[in-house]
Amino acid sequence: MAAPAPNADEAASVVEKSEQDLRVATLHADLVAEDSSPNAAQGLVSALQTGNHVRARMIARTVQMNNPDVLVLTGVTYDDAGQIAEQLRSLYFAAGQDGLEGLNYPHMFTAPTNSGQQSGADLDGDGMIGGPGDAIGYGDYPGQYGMIVFSKHPIDEENVRTFQDFLWRDLPGASIPQGYAPLEQSILRLQESSLWDVPIEVPGESDHVHVVATALAAEEPTQTQAARAEDIRRVIADYVDGSSWYLSDDDGQAGGLRAGDRAVVAGAPTLSAGEDSDEPRSLLDSPRLQDPQPGPVTEEPITDRPGDPEQTHETATRFMPGERDRRSSLVLPGTGFSVSGSGVFWPGEDEYGHAVVDPESTFSLDDRLVWADLTIEP
Repeated sequence: MAAPAPNADEAASVVEKSEQDLRVATLHADLVAEDSSPNAAQGLVSALQTGNHVRARMIARTVQMNNPDVLVLTGVTYDDAGQIAEQLRSLYFAAGQDGLEGLNYPHMFTAPTNSGQQSGADLDGDGMIGGPGDAIGYGDYPGQYGMIVFSKHPIDEENVRTFQDFLWRDLPGASIPQGYAPLEQSILRLQESSLWDVPIEVPGESDHVHVVATALAAEEPTQTQAARAEDIRRVIADYVDGSSWYLSDDDGQAGGLRAGDRAVVAGAPTLSAGEDSDEPRSLLDSPRLQDPQPGPVTEEPITDRPGDPEQTHETATRFMPGERDRRSSLVLPGTGFSVSGSGVFWPGEDEYGHAVVDPESTFSLDDRLVWADLTIEP
């Protein structure tokens, strides 16, 4: 695995963070077990334990070069014992990759996901029960597409809220397509993967910073999944706006954030393909959120790079071979924050870190890390 170019200027593709800022980042890892057996997660645990898993090292390099204070890692398999999260923290992030400095994330949070959890019903209408289309959230096995939050600052775990069990039908104006029987609607949850509110104790903040972490599970979206994805985004917008009176978390607590709560939405709330637009308007138009419109940190304009410039955009975070790149990962700070900077880690050829996102490499990541720096004022 190639190390960063020895003569490359870090400043061309990496922005140093101010000590007064909180850098929140998200990256879709696509770090999943390769088989689809019920014990698939253990296969990934075994593959990671060497400390030399190629994709995990690429993920760690990306994170180490950008040095976020809070990282929402999506698209990573969940295991009940939390071994995968711990391995990433101790064997990859804390271990310097190819001459980079390791990062210490003493605090992390992960929880079960609906991805791959079988419903016991024929949700996809193929006449058979079982398989990824009949799972509560798309997935070949339980926990296939999960999420982890890593933090340099303490997480108030007693006040973390998760929304795994909320039923889609309980959302006012739910866009459930016709054809689902009452019994199927009684088991179909809104969340495909995960939605969490993770309060973080940040020095200089009188109250917690609420990291609203989210991800979808669908890889081959259908009309049902596209409608579900838009409803999920609408719920997130209502949650940060304090208007989600209808929403109950997994402990039975109702409602969303309170007036004055400071929040940032981070994760992958858009589908990889199949939606009419990769612009999640329900989130971008929220009066409680701001879109910093992060672009690539680079000295090589996207329009000057190989390929069709019409197939990408400066805010794109996912490389889509043969299709238009998509803005699938987002960091949207609340309007109560001053945003001092933002960016997409997307170095050009011969720039520092290019090997991590090189579309011609079989080892690079298809997804690009996106970050925003939030000024913390004492």
